[in-house]
Amino acid sequence: MGNYLQGRGIHVDRHLTNVAINYRPQGFIADRIFPVVGVEKQTNMIKTYTQADLFRQERTLRAPGTEANKISNQVGSDSYVALNYALKADVTLEDRANADLAFIRDLEEGRVMRVMDALALDWEVRIKNNVTNTSNVGTNTAVSSAWTDLTNSDPLGDVWTQMDNVEGATGYRPNRVLFSGDAWRYFSRNDAVIDKVNQTGVTGGGLTASVEQAARLLQVDEVLVGNAYENTAEEGIAQSLSRIWGDEVLCYYAPSRPSIELPSFGYSFRWTGNGLPNMTVERHPYNSITKTDEVEVGYYQDEKVTSTALAALLVNVTSSN
Repeated sequence: MGNYLQGRGIHVDRHLTNVAINYRPQGFIADRIFPVVGVEKQTNMIKTYTQADLFRQERTLRAPGTEANKISNQVGSDSYVALNYALKADVTLEDRANADLAFIRDLEEGRVMRVMDALALDWEVRIKNNVTNTSNVGTNTAVSSAWTDLTNSDPLGDVWTQMDNVEGATGYRPNRVLFSGDAWRYFSRNDAVIDKVNQTGVTGGGLTASVEQAARLLQVDEVLVGNAYENTAEEGIAQSLSRIWGDEVLCYYAPSRPSIELPSFGYSFRWTGNGLPNMTVERHPYNSITKTDEVEVGYYQDEKVTSTALAALLVNVTSSN
């Protein structure tokens, strides 16, 4: 493995780093699906536990003059490898010369935002491919009636069934539900959903459901909607926009306080430490040959499903027969 730390920029720009930290592209939710936990090493082992041991009732009664019963549990292991994801962009001499002095910072910030957008899109696609792989969830099923039928389909029943499946298999009730953009469109417009969140006496007579209303209705901490788009055409070809998230709903459990000691459907293991890029902006020295400055943003991370049983997937929600 090469030394990833070689050739890094010699200056971490404080002003541009603030831009990278504060700027949030619209519609990307990867960090809400696999919470980010910091790790001290680029690659390492993580502990795994056998849930059956932890949920078994133990004999706790101790007779006088005897020792307390000793309990134990099996501990396994898994591993992660935090790879370096990074991109950079040029700020050319010509651009600097043409920009008004007051807009030099805007010019640099624009390059940083372009890099951040690309990094976020790549992260989103990686997470999407991970969690919509049916082998990475405890259960998966297609709905019996497509949600495009706003009157006769049963999106609430479909979601509740998957939440019940996770709870029945693990003892953990999913606390987050992720809808693809298309799935959310029809869920929020369903007559039964509208009636329940608005308590209207007229079928479908209220406003469409909001994500906050859906979270209360489903009794979860958060409802997420995957609305981000990507251009699937190659460079130089006419743009072809499509949703990153397709035709699915994911019900899963993730702790409100991320920790490798707490169960979660998945985690993003972020390698952090002195001198390591962590969504910070590096400004590389001026290159007199290309007449450019470079701004670079990067991070080290591995995204892993840590418990398939803590998630259930609904597929073909708008396309089932």
